[in-house]
Amino acid sequence: MTRLLAILTALALVALLFFGLLADAGPDTVFQAQTAAGLFVVILVIVLVATLMTSLYLVVFGRLADGFARRRFARFIGWKFLRSQRESETLRSKLARSVHLARARAVPTKLVLAGVGAALLIAAWLMTRPALWNSIADRVSPPFATTLHLILLVLGAAFLFVASLGLLIPTRSLPPTPRLRKRSAVTLPTFISIVGVAIGLWALIVVLGVIQGLQSDLRDKILRTNAHIVIEPARPDGTLGDNDSLEVAMRKLPRVTEADAYVRGEVMMSSPTGIAVNVVVKGMVPAALAASDQLRGRIVDGSIAALDRPELLVSDGARYPYEDPRKRKKSLPAEAAPDEADPAYAVPADLYPGLVIGIELASQLGLAVGDEIQLIAPDGDVGPTGLRPKLQSFRVAAIFQTGMYEYDQKLSYMALYAAQRFFDLGRDRNQLEARIDDPQAIDELAPALATILRDFPGLSASTLRERNKNLFSALALERIVMLIILGFIVFVASLLIVSSLVMFVVEKVREIAVLKALGASDGAIMSSFVHIGTFIGLFGVLAGIPLGVLTCQYLIAAGFTLPRMFYLSELPVRIDPFEITVFGLSAMGMCLLATLYPSKKASQLRPADGLRHG
Repeated sequence: MTRLLAILTALALVALLFFGLLADAGPDTVFQAQTAAGLFVVILVIVLVATLMTSLYLVVFGRLADGFARRRFARFIGWKFLRSQRESETLRSKLARSVHLARARAVPTKLVLAGVGAALLIAAWLMTRPALWNSIADRVSPPFATTLHLILLVLGAAFLFVASLGLLIPTRSLPPTPRLRKRSAVTLPTFISIVGVAIGLWALIVVLGVIQGLQSDLRDKILRTNAHIVIEPARPDGTLGDNDSLEVAMRKLPRVTEADAYVRGEVMMSSPTGIAVNVVVKGMVPAALAASDQLRGRIVDGSIAALDRPELLVSDGARYPYEDPRKRKKSLPAEAAPDEADPAYAVPADLYPGLVIGIELASQLGLAVGDEIQLIAPDGDVGPTGLRPKLQSFRVAAIFQTGMYEYDQKLSYMALYAAQRFFDLGRDRNQLEARIDDPQAIDELAPALATILRDFPGLSASTLRERNKNLFSALALERIVMLIILGFIVFVASLLIVSSLVMFVVEKVREIAVLKALGASDGAIMSSFVHIGTFIGLFGVLAGIPLGVLTCQYLIAAGFTLPRMFYLSELPVRIDPFEITVFGLSAMGMCLLATLYPSKKASQLRPADGLRHG
């Protein structure tokens, strides 16, 4: 009981110190400290759960496997060596002895414990008053006040309970007689080896599951925003030429779901606040943009339809100003969509074309739907003072969010006719993007794509993998490095198996000598110790894989939210059954390899040496 009270007091002081140190820390420090503390608690829980699961496997297998182990001599000897017979005190006897020690204390000690417990409970009761709790929370922190209240309750109840055992229940003259029982249990090094393999597999599955989820989330965002195939002119200032024929040819290819020619250009964007940033502009037919996977379900404010009808972005006074009917240009009826092929169509001078921008760009420039914005193109007109950039005003038609910071800050869309006018391309376009139903099958389209490019000279094609080669290579390298690092955890656990089996050989010298004297061959002894390593690896795998899978499922179901700095709403986790199977088989392989050296040493033991020194 005294040891338990000391442990509880130490943990309480550590918790108070932890929350006290975080009182004046910044938000980032608090988040990192709480995350580290949470991970520490999770690791403790995982160790306890792995220990319980290993114990359960040993008990269940011990009751069911005796008949299975008797079928082969080496298996039977290995199973008996693994589970050594020993006597230990029962749990009930340990509890009775602890209660007797608490009751046998001196009366002054019991009174002191009772007084400390009562004082702690009174302090906890006083903290229930809002004034005292708010005073402590304001001076330190609310988590500190909550933790202090909980600690006072737990410690007060514990001290008072221990004191009441001695004050209210009379003390016996003699301590209770210890009760022993014979049980079959593995040695502590062997048990640690099993738990080590289980925790290594758990860490491997969980960490690689999170990495796989992060990579899959990043890959999906890249595939959704970027085209799988891009066709562009070899010259930077070139165009596609026959846009319609190229679109028709690309849409006829197998697996192609989208193929749209568009205008692409790089400009500088500024707002009334005076901030200017570099932005990539894509001019597309609004209907094709709305049907594409690029922005489908990603519009957080406004509408893509405003690209067709820029008059919807301004007030009625600006939409219908007073003009001389004789000077008014032919304008678009309110119910009709713009026809870029109609040369008579012209947007009134007081209406600006629409522009779709990312949420990060809108936040940086302080823009909302309907706000005015300016685009500056470096290749403008030649004036009296020389080359001058081209400047044109637009209005924000919609704001999108893809989940990729780079795209949400550096990408924008406008109507095709507006982009052609702004970049002085007439009816031409300078890029074509295509998407297929399976991005992994891009290489299958290489022959057909080469045939199309022969009919359109001066054009070149690139795939998503080629344009993002460095990124995908970095993701693959990161996964391989993490696999190697976490694999060393299982490797260290296998080294524990080596040490435990070497101790087995030293401990079972006499038994091995007797078996060899009775006619057991070197191969049978070696096979027995290999079976011991097999049992250790099997129990570790059976405990580690369910722990890892259940932890991943819990992370998926709980949907842990992440701070905005990570640009992810929830922690992504992905489970790959094939990888888990490979991890389990690899762990078993390491455990079997770890048994070779001690098994060989055990088989080389001579009976006379074992009987003499055993």
